[in-house]
Amino acid sequence: MTIGIGILGCGAVSRMHMKTYLQLAGLCEVRAVYDIDSRQAERLARWEGSSAEVCASWEDLLARDDIHAISVCTPPDLHRGPVIEALCAGKHVLCEKPLAPSLDDCDAMIAAARENGRLLGVAMQTRFNRDYERMKRVLDSGALGPLRFAQLNATCWRGERYYEAPWRGTWERQSGGVAINQALHALDVFVWLLGEIESVQADMETVQQGIEVEDVAMAMLRFRGGLPALFGCSVNAVRSEIRMDISGYAKAVSYPLGYHTLLVRDGDSVAHDEAAARELERIGNGSEQAGNQEPGDVQIRLMNDFLRAIAEKREPAMNGAQGRRVIEVITAIYKSASTGERVQLPIDTADPWYTTSGILKHVRRAR
Repeated sequence: MTIGIGILGCGAVSRMHMKTYLQLAGLCEVRAVYDIDSRQAERLARWEGSSAEVCASWEDLLARDDIHAISVCTPPDLHRGPVIEALCAGKHVLCEKPLAPSLDDCDAMIAAARENGRLLGVAMQTRFNRDYERMKRVLDSGALGPLRFAQLNATCWRGERYYEAPWRGTWERQSGGVAINQALHALDVFVWLLGEIESVQADMETVQQGIEVEDVAMAMLRFRGGLPALFGCSVNAVRSEIRMDISGYAKAVSYPLGYHTLLVRDGDSVAHDEAAARELERIGNGSEQAGNQEPGDVQIRLMNDFLRAIAEKREPAMNGAQGRRVIEVITAIYKSASTGERVQLPIDTADPWYTTSGILKHVRRAR
């Protein structure tokens, strides 16, 4: 069966959804789109040669029997309502990141998917990068031994034009700044590789003028088992990159992908251990040939998995629970940066920071 797709929200990010669905034409067909701005909807409906129809209303899109799944591509503050409505209408949902501004919203959407027997996926594609999969094989094998230190830096550039959209740069509409909108991709991978975080001590700053959300954030993370890690992110960097280092004793993996080893004698390093590095590379490659890349970029792999999950009646790899996990870490970063306190995870439902209204009331805003 060809999976019928609808798209809600026809701004810039929706074009990536449309393009990828068109590349997966053997599995799906985009049949209808809707946006409150009909001109944007018309443009998306013709994007890359699409033949999708433009619906007159959100209700019309939901009512179509030939649509089995919906990509929700609205701004973050407009995720909860449409996602729940689509799930209750019997549609599977792929929600653009971040899943929601708060854990309360995430839990409501996850519950709606469960209660209606539908799938909730999140468009967080970075962990589908095969180099991260190689790193995970090494970590899961235990080849690094007990981990001693990890760090992640995620930087990019977002200038004044990026914030010209009226919903950006505000806590009410964008739900935060660099941590929740840009760095959450890398942070999701970090947590996927290393496991649950127990506590967060963080700070954040706003350097650019005219916005109230953070454009720099830093945190000391403590993972379960005691592993200390550093996290930093900014949208003020000229060079856009993700850098990650995870170290055991005299062995480490890094991104961009690298395997690092030391020969240690009398408690001190003496040389690079080439044989040990080759063994880490062998573990990372697993059963694949070194350097192998199957066709398809990370976005295609994400959406292919979502569509196949529908067909195979299983959870997608990037499901609602996975999307929620990184939101909990980011919420802890915002809480710690706003209060100056170390925040313990998990965040309880009675915590004011569990809800969107609580976050908006207590978060530290740029003045």
